[in-house]
Amino acid sequence: MASLSPPSIATLPFRLKFRQLVLLDALGESQSLRKAAAQTHLTQPAATRAMAELESAFGVQLFDRSHAGMTPTVYGHALIKHARRVLFDVQQAHADIQALRSGAQGQVRIGSLLPPAAGLLPLAIAEVKRQFPLLRISLEQLPQKPLVERVREGSLDIALCRQITPKADANGLDQTVLFDEDYVLVAGPDHRFAGARTLKLGDLIDEPWVMPHASGLLHAHVHALFLIHAGRLPANTIESSTPLVANLMLVERHGFLNFMQKTIAQDYAARGQLCVLPIALSNPLGPHVIAVRDDGALPPATAIVLRALREVAERMGLPAEEELALG
Repeated sequence: MASLSPPSIATLPFRLKFRQLVLLDALGESQSLRKAAAQTHLTQPAATRAMAELESAFGVQLFDRSHAGMTPTVYGHALIKHARRVLFDVQQAHADIQALRSGAQGQVRIGSLLPPAAGLLPLAIAEVKRQFPLLRISLEQLPQKPLVERVREGSLDIALCRQITPKADANGLDQTVLFDEDYVLVAGPDHRFAGARTLKLGDLIDEPWVMPHASGLLHAHVHALFLIHAGRLPANTIESSTPLVANLMLVERHGFLNFMQKTIAQDYAARGQLCVLPIALSNPLGPHVIAVRDDGALPPATAIVLRALREVAERMGLPAEEELALG
């Protein structure tokens, strides 16, 4: 492709068209000009012309063309990310205007790592909805990395996740610690050790265990604890990264032991589905945080939800138990 002239920041806003950003988003997703043109209701020649104008406006080549399709260059990837942020902001502006017209209070999109927020979120949302019944809230469950990226690009307003490290990964985000909780050991309500006042990990080495999956950070931490406090690993184990309900069933009905986050465990213990044994485990995964975009004042609806989350987290503060340590 021929060398392009450097763009002028003074003239750039006048050269950009909103449809170009819509096309860029579609092309980044499909990497096919034909599909992107159809998706944005453009003819293929018009789509080709729009992309040429966009590349001219920024003075860089955004895509590598081949018979297999169009692959974003490093410049293309950067501009696609910014284009999606603009599109999400316009969608949010539309939602806010419609909310004002209908008498509602706006929309808040929340992404969460579950089960860490399983107890916190319902309480906070219930409080918000009692005060603002027309405020619209959407919830998504995502792993940490896409959760953080979705907040950064603007398709989520709030992420409830683990503390974002290293520092470079937190660029563009404002994160506030909600709470830091330990893990506790749980068993079924009819387990032979249910109700025990004192226990050592070595007492439980021959019990069946649901262990953290090798793909998670908790795996090495729990293994080290067994080696330090019991001298060996349990033999009768299942390694699990499955949803909470599967682990809960193994514990409640089939005699397995499992380390579970404290607030989750106490909630199920209150329902009589399991019991908390007198062994706790320090948290190696970092505190739970609220992450939002660090780009100015928060929309009122987002600020309302954040305030509720902080207030509920403060009320959920629980006394610490004696912890197992690695040292």
